[in-house]
Amino acid sequence: MLYLRISRSWLFSQTAQRIYFTSSLLVFAFIGTLIGVRMALAASGARSLAGPASSVVRMLLYPEVTGVAVLWIGMWYFWFGFDTSHYLKKAVWFVLLGFLAPFGTVLYYFFVYRHLVEAQSQDA
Repeated sequence: MLYLRISRSWLFSQTAQRIYFTSSLLVFAFIGTLIGVRMALAASGARSLAGPASSVVRMLLYPEVTGVAVLWIGMWYFWFGFDTSHYLKKAVWFVLLGFLAPFGTVLYYFFVYRHLVEAQSQDA
């Protein structure tokens, strides 16, 4: 089994915070792109995008999917190793992280990760 030696300071560093914030913005862009494309397809009555439109949407989705993946992996790693919440709260977040991605991931980032980072910065 692979054991990654990622310390607490790595997850809470300024660089990690910037990366996770950028990733959360990309998650919102991903959700907006998916909703926008589906609404446009429904309004036009088409079943799929035409060639040029498909290429544009695909190019938009590459960085967004990367942001979704980075945030998802980072928040799962934080949930497994560093979240000290009550076990019932962790159980709720487990369901949200596992079954409502990317919504659960971005909610976990804003309500748990950022809250803990802010609390630690005020203690220091």
